[in-house]
Amino acid sequence: MDDRADAVDGVPASGLTGAEPVPRRVLVAEDDETHNKYLRQVLSLSGIEAKCCTTGEQALTELGRASYSVLLADIRMPGISGIELLERVRDQYPGVSVVIMTGHGSIETAVLAMKLGASDFLTKPFKSEVLTLVLDRVFAQRKLLDEITQLRHELATRYSFENMISQDDKMRQIFATIARVAATDATVLVTGETGTGKELVARALHYNSPRRDQQFVAINCGALPDTLLESELFGHEQGAFTGAVGTKPGIFEVADGGTLLLDEIGNVSMAMQVKLLRVLESMEFKRVGGIETLTCNVRIVAATHVDLAEAVERNEFRRDLFYRINVVPIELPPLRDRVADIPLLVEHFIRRYAPKMNPDVQDISRDAMLRLLRAPWPGNIRQLQHVIQRALILADGPTILPEHLPIGDATASDDDDSFRVNEQLPLEDLKNDLVERLERVYLDKVLRLHQGNIRHTARHAGLSERSIYEKLKRYQLDRRSYK
Repeated sequence: MDDRADAVDGVPASGLTGAEPVPRRVLVAEDDETHNKYLRQVLSLSGIEAKCCTTGEQALTELGRASYSVLLADIRMPGISGIELLERVRDQYPGVSVVIMTGHGSIETAVLAMKLGASDFLTKPFKSEVLTLVLDRVFAQRKLLDEITQLRHELATRYSFENMISQDDKMRQIFATIARVAATDATVLVTGETGTGKELVARALHYNSPRRDQQFVAINCGALPDTLLESELFGHEQGAFTGAVGTKPGIFEVADGGTLLLDEIGNVSMAMQVKLLRVLESMEFKRVGGIETLTCNVRIVAATHVDLAEAVERNEFRRDLFYRINVVPIELPPLRDRVADIPLLVEHFIRRYAPKMNPDVQDISRDAMLRLLRAPWPGNIRQLQHVIQRALILADGPTILPEHLPIGDATASDDDDSFRVNEQLPLEDLKNDLVERLERVYLDKVLRLHQGNIRHTARHAGLSERSIYEKLKRYQLDRRSYK
């Protein structure tokens, strides 16, 4: 402790610990000018900016004028009391933490203040060390709450269906279904090939639902044997089996109040299907080795790449369980059926990963994009994501080139309706036909991306503005329709 700290009741010159996401500013509401002067000195030496008001009315006016982290308010003031001021602040400025000061040592008053939302309280007279300790605790609480709020905001933004990337009509219908279903507790069955984004849909349902502030839990049912899966889902009691050294809650307990994704449910054994059906019907279960019946309130989303309707016909999946989880079906199309989305997804992955992986990369060449459009994508969007990540690592300039792409020159499948081969054409004419159709898809996407701006479209495609106008005419595209 240095000499300056000794000047004011031993206030440590180092101030409070920890970094805050908002300025360390405190507003004091205290009608005693002497005490105000003392508090200003203490807070100043602690590295905190402080402003003092002598009435509750002045404090409310100041809160409306400037931003403060904490309000330090006396209980007894002329006009608005500290308790009334607390209530008004919690209602009008919920982001401000309130610490109440009382000179009468009333436990009842302190309890009332805490019930009304005060972060803490101080009993006069208090030493500077006590004030420092209390504010330190309040700032730490604020930091944690701000981080949680920011994390929830990022999660909600990341998995918002409005931000899902597609211009495909079927995908847009899926987005509309998510928007309608998210607000309900209806069970959803998401189907589609591996890599099409089934878990993203489940998270979008959760983070756009009233359960968004509760847990989202996912479990891959097909990756675990029955005994382990049962323990993971329902939990177990101590001694239930060899190695069960303690009681463990199951995922149904952990996800209580939130959303549970049962991924790859099509790979669950018939025996486990019976147990799952019982829980989904009643939301009641027992831990492995337990006798107590537990209840939960969980929103169920199931996902699988298996065609469950066919599995039911083959007696590989219980019909009653299928009906139970297939309340709202969402079938995700494979990437090969939404080729027009590839340029949009590529742009998204470049913007997302380039800043960290290779900041020099800004774009992808026309030939590289054509190669991506021709690929069959058996791994769907996940595969495309990994291809772009690798290309960013390999690229040694501002543009991704064909040689940076870890894929072959596979042509589009004959089963792809968007690029069906016309076997009546000679080979050279067939090549030209496919390239033109790919080029039209690419140009349509880039025009959408730049909202019909010819200059930006030409720069993006590596062509002259004159070439873009010629292609617009050739493919009968109206740039005005993209604005």
